Amino acid sequence: MSRSLTLTVAAIAAAVALAGCTPSAQPDAEHLPDTAPVATATAEPTPTETDDASATYGERVVNDRGNLVKQLGQLAGVTLSEDSSVVLAQFAATDIVVDIECTAEFADASKNGHFVGIHLNVETTPELAQDEIGSLSFSQWAWQAFDANDKRVNDPMGNALWCLDAADQLPADIGPGQSVSGWIVLDLPTDHGAVVLTMGASNGWEWAY
Repeated sequence: MSRSLTLTVAAIAAAVALAGCTPSAQPDAEHLPDTAPVATATAEPTPTETDDASATYGERVVNDRGNLVKQLGQLAGVTLSEDSSVVLAQFAATDIVVDIECTAEFADASKNGHFVGIHLNVETTPELAQDEIGSLSFSQWAWQAFDANDKRVNDPMGNALWCLDAADQLPADIGPGQSVSGWIVLDLPTDHGAVVLTMGASNGWEWAY
């Protein structure tokens, strides 16, 4: 079986690998809500579904790029493509920090101008084992970015891969029945814009920063 990243705009199936950077790497617990318990969650609907899941995932807003617009702390869901009622994971971006401070001993300076840290809370269900890959990855390779002029960034990874100490990074691969939190870092040319989690597809979840 394969997975569907339920964006309300497109079903996405893919995986990647790795992670990366942080300020004082410990997020403010009051500012960063945890993801909801996945065992009782409702799958985020695909475009062909009409069920109202706004209580779980918030209002569905799709921008001109075909991305589902998300706010910090707002849940997103991943389901099996064959059965969107089977939730594989839920996650939320809980903080975005511009010019995040690197914690790795041999971190390089930003190549593009600004290290942008994205803090994620991720919870997977035992059903993730049903997927043909059997794990999820939110690594730098899974992201796109757009600069202050709304132009896509050619190389959003830059030197971000070596910014964070391993203890601060989101794990590279997340298996079934796991709850994890950590940071992903991108290397971007402007101090505001948008970041998009696509997991290798043409569309994804988008956050302004």
